[in-house]
Amino acid sequence: MKKLLTIVAIAAAVVAVPMALAQNAGQGQPTPQQGEQADKAQAEADAKAKRRAAATAEMKAKGGQAPQKEEEEEARKKR
Repeated sequence: MKKLLTIVAIAAAVVAVPMALAQNAGQGQPTPQQGEQADKAQAEADAKAKRRAAATAEMKAKGGQAPQKEEEEEARKKR
């Protein structure tokens, strides 16, 4: 059951990232230097999202609650 929840969480993250990228695809071309920085930042964000999804799935599988403090902090940072 844990493995199934972990796989589902990772699959959801894998599906969500390309969808977000597709939504932002038509918003102009960055300069090459900005593109490299954006690629690096996107890669870090993707890795963080995958780790977070896996950790959340694992906690839910164990019967715990998802870490809401981190999610609230990220929402505040985005505003």
